[in-house]
Amino acid sequence: MKNRKVIKILLVAVCFVAAGVVFSCAVKKQRGPEENVVLEEVSEEETTESMTERLVCVHVCGSVATPGVYYLEEGSRIHEAVELAGGLTEEAAGQSINLAEPVKDGEQIYIPSLEEMKNGYETPTDGLVNINTAEVDELKTLPGIGDIKAEAIISYRESNGGFSNIQEITNVEGIKDSSYEKIKDYIKV
Repeated sequence: MKNRKVIKILLVAVCFVAAGVVFSCAVKKQRGPEENVVLEEVSEEETTESMTERLVCVHVCGSVATPGVYYLEEGSRIHEAVELAGGLTEEAAGQSINLAEPVKDGEQIYIPSLEEMKNGYETPTDGLVNINTAEVDELKTLPGIGDIKAEAIISYRESNGGFSNIQEITNVEGIKDSSYEKIKDYIKV
């Protein structure tokens, strides 16, 4: 009697396995060869590198709820960094900073208070010429840049949607590596 139970259990198990094999084959036939997907194995190091390539690190401080260092996706805006820092405090002079400006890696975003603004606070400048926004007169303050090169810089950025990094300025007609070496410490994007 025990042998019959064992045989019945084995037959049921074999039926389930056979049904699974038949079902699996039927699904593969329906899917077709073009839907077979091969996943490329990616190492942990490659994943970490690709993630860090897309992140920028900023220091948000001043009149925000939780000052600190935050990581955002490349292309994020200052308002997103401020939101990560808990938002503006009641004392914040939020109108004093362009919240729509893209963040830059390593940037410090300082939100002054209304009191600081009332007492004559001025947003600090780094003294660098932003080649994506500077007009001819400001560009001409750079070593070796006159009217013609300044106009060429503006023309290049207008036709190419701006500069993504400072070295891209060497793509401007008339600005080669030697000119770049003279101005690289005085420009930013």
